[in-house]
Amino acid sequence: MMEYGYAMQMESPFHIPHEDVEALNSSKAFLALRRCLAGDAEYVLLSPAPRAGSLSRPVSQASPTPPQPLSSLATNKHNSFCATHSQCTQQAKQTWLLHRDILHALIMPVVTLFSRASTLASAALCTQRSSDLELAFSGESRSAFIGLQCFLTEEADWCRTRGCPACVVAATLSTDSHIRLVIAASLLSTANVATPTQEDPPQGISDRTLPPIPHILPALQRAVINDPFWEGSEIWGYILSRATQLSAGIQALITECINLESLVSSPTTTDRPDSKRGLTHPSVPFVASGQVVEQKGVKLRKSKLAKRQLRLRDEEVELMRRVAMQCWAKAQVPKNLRGDVLAFGESKRNRSLTCP
Repeated sequence: MMEYGYAMQMESPFHIPHEDVEALNSSKAFLALRRCLAGDAEYVLLSPAPRAGSLSRPVSQASPTPPQPLSSLATNKHNSFCATHSQCTQQAKQTWLLHRDILHALIMPVVTLFSRASTLASAALCTQRSSDLELAFSGESRSAFIGLQCFLTEEADWCRTRGCPACVVAATLSTDSHIRLVIAASLLSTANVATPTQEDPPQGISDRTLPPIPHILPALQRAVINDPFWEGSEIWGYILSRATQLSAGIQALITECINLESLVSSPTTTDRPDSKRGLTHPSVPFVASGQVVEQKGVKLRKSKLAKRQLRLRDEEVELMRRVAMQCWAKAQVPKNLRGDVLAFGESKRNRSLTCP
């Protein structure tokens, strides 16, 4: 059970018009999502790792058996309310559940996008440290990634709508970060950039795609204005402005994810016949002049682990070069000159404290 530390409300602070609710309920995907959240075993939510360019999640039915009516969802054990909100009326509970399901449909695609972005960044940077993953992004996308990383870590239960449905909905007004994310998710659901790699989908796919959900914005605005904690309507413009920036950052993050996915999924380049050969083996990136062969590709800021691996590789190449030089000198250079060639003679300069 989640504890959010504010006064309990017995009714939802959001008021969505009846026609908007009917429009949502006309979506097969949204109805399937509701039954999935209610714990109906005959319905499942398919949530594979989505393409980096998409914020929509397909929802599919696993059984043709007729579902239970939506009016009975409030009595399902997976929709259990806390001790306080269990005293609400049946109509109030259904409203809490509807608003919880709308929040889930908005927030979970963003959570899935962040999870995919983290996986791609980890693969691109060759590191598992969460503090280094932001280095794979830049500009607005990096700011959005850091903001999502902090918020999703601190509010994991709320982002996944775990616990009492009424507590989850009421917590939306607890901080400006919650409000910003809901606004940004609603803007993303109506933005064309949400699916940049997908054109007109087939009818079967569109039936399994969650619809745009702009209905929450007017209800959220009225709730913020009427909430005494937020002190009137002036704060709404400020929060909306920051939410718009977050939405733009997430859109940039989607584009960055597409580029990263192309990078990490591209096959490893092989040496061409006309490429420069190493001194002792073709695969050694070292030429006779002592220069390292420049490797082409997308340049990313190296993490600490990557820098350490590069340093170890350079040390290995240098060791192989010295071994090759020693073998060559032992076979070709006269014994009396071998020490000078290998820097073992008396002419070698000694190290000092002032001149290492």
